[in-house]
Amino acid sequence: MLIGQQIGPFEIESELGSGAMGTVYRAKFQRSVDKVMPVALKVVALGLLGNESAMARFEREANILKQLKHPHIVKLIAYGKINKATPYIAMEYIDGEALDRVLSRRGKLGWEEVVAYGKQLAEALQYAHDKGIIHRDLKPSNLMLARDGTLKLTDFGIAKDTDVTALTGANSTIGTAAYMSPEQCKGDRNLTNKSDLYSLGVLFFELLTGRKPFTAESTVEMFMKHVHEKPPRIGKLVNDLPTKFESLILQLLEKDKEDRPVDAAWVARMLAEVEEDAFARKSAGLAAAQARNTKPTNQSGDRMDADDRDAARALRGKKKKTKKKVAVPLYQQKWLHAVGLSAVLLTMAFGVYLMVRPAGPEEMFTAIEKAETPTDKIEAARKFLDSHGSKGGDLVDKAATIYREATVREREKQLANRNKADMRAPAESDDRDAYEKAMLAIDAEKEGDLGHMEAMWGKVKARFPEEATLPFTTNDQQLAKARWGWVAEKRLTDVKTARAELVKMNEKIKNSRVNEQPLTYDPANPEAVAIRTLRLKEMGDPEKAGKTCTALIALTDKEGENRAWFLVGAYLRTTIPKGASDPAAVRVQRIDKWLETAVTLVQQVKTDPDNASRQAWERDVRNRCREVAELYDDEPDEKVKEAVRRAAELAKKAPKK
Repeated sequence: MLIGQQIGPFEIESELGSGAMGTVYRAKFQRSVDKVMPVALKVVALGLLGNESAMARFEREANILKQLKHPHIVKLIAYGKINKATPYIAMEYIDGEALDRVLSRRGKLGWEEVVAYGKQLAEALQYAHDKGIIHRDLKPSNLMLARDGTLKLTDFGIAKDTDVTALTGANSTIGTAAYMSPEQCKGDRNLTNKSDLYSLGVLFFELLTGRKPFTAESTVEMFMKHVHEKPPRIGKLVNDLPTKFESLILQLLEKDKEDRPVDAAWVARMLAEVEEDAFARKSAGLAAAQARNTKPTNQSGDRMDADDRDAARALRGKKKKTKKKVAVPLYQQKWLHAVGLSAVLLTMAFGVYLMVRPAGPEEMFTAIEKAETPTDKIEAARKFLDSHGSKGGDLVDKAATIYREATVREREKQLANRNKADMRAPAESDDRDAYEKAMLAIDAEKEGDLGHMEAMWGKVKARFPEEATLPFTTNDQQLAKARWGWVAEKRLTDVKTARAELVKMNEKIKNSRVNEQPLTYDPANPEAVAIRTLRLKEMGDPEKAGKTCTALIALTDKEGENRAWFLVGAYLRTTIPKGASDPAAVRVQRIDKWLETAVTLVQQVKTDPDNASRQAWERDVRNRCREVAELYDDEPDEKVKEAVRRAAELAKKAPKK
């Protein structure tokens, strides 16, 4: 127990909770001489100090929290080690309690309260997902509720950063079984934001009913229920639950992740609509109640006079009371009131029209350009095309191009992730034949077999010829077919580009020798890396050519605009023979032989000044010296450095142009 101890700038006050990874304490943090603040100090369990996996996971939680700065996510204050041995994470202290304790005390929460908390949580999830971070352990105990009603998402101990390698093994599961998504239960290593959305549905169900959608006696049984069993209808358990909220929860709990909402931002918008609908109903009820408690009025809203009451009696079949007719002033005459009422109604109707009318094409196109994430960009482009796609024009063409390119990138990413995870079986919604051909094409890409790759993508493109030629489609059934053709067309273009680049690079190397122009090397530029690979191969250095080619593949092994250069690298790898077993020594011999040829050429030029090939020999000498200097200037081996110096000296002796 550390209570009462002073650890660096932290004075431990009390224990807040403990778990498998460690204990969380409330502590005072001496941030500066005159500033002390409370923090939640998470200290790793002593029994895990020798566990490399646990240490890596603890460190990763700190690194993830560094990236997250959101009002509904707990803030990282500091991270380090106690006595250079025991890791700790200092986080902001939340003056409140965990949501599981609130639930335990109250049994269940009202739907209005759950909607309010849900909006905050959905905003936090969307922010994390946009950063490429999947929480993977969403549950009430990881949600802190401050006294002012602010919700904070905590405990990113098993969160997955999609930009780094996961720490869990193949086909392993991690998280709390009762809240895990079907794909999480199956051990899917490539979880997406949709997994957290399923857990959000389980969380909503529990907060509203006081029970989880599934109960089981073992973890395996719980997994099977998540994967196969339908959840109970929550509307039968919560009488006053709005239909729209019930539908949202059922959609979040869909077994197939493709049937769940597109993202957490969409969930937040739906929750806001649930609130707005409820407010509108309450406002209408209040107006009706007020109407029952007021004295009768006429259509203009004024209290009914004698004439109004006589008219009402006539409508009910009663005789009009005779009364001496009195002249009515103009401002009290009903026709004038009717004109005024009509004007008010027309003004209101016009105001409503302005609020609900669809946005213009320029405004909607601006929303596409401002969209930050690929998913938001697709959604914005889809809305634009739904409203204005049939009208044609430059904006429609641009929106269609953005929509198609974003859809292709998303599909390429899905295919790459499934291939890397060795999950070759297509989803139920996918066309099996197209999927299998695409996997074969991707295999051919990696092997550098451009011909086979081209043949397979050609077959994918031919699978749905009509849909594949569509410039765009927002129809889901058409889109499922059209995107296969779009992806295939893009990959076939990549093959053509790769072949064209190979021709251009050989031409560039040839011209550099003819014109004696240096070829600068930039390790971040795919073309420069590919050219160096070709030159090293020509020089007869397979070991260094292979390493450079590997660097090119690593630089471009991602979906996107550099895909053609990945194909170039994969192809070049097939043309490079196996390297020498002692590359440094062999390399020096090779350079020496290369330079010996240059020395021989120099002597020939001196002894035979009238030789017709003199200019070509002189140029060859200069090029040989230059290429040694350019290709081996990064070598650390002293013998290679000495060979490079010899090349420089020989270049000085070589005849000038």
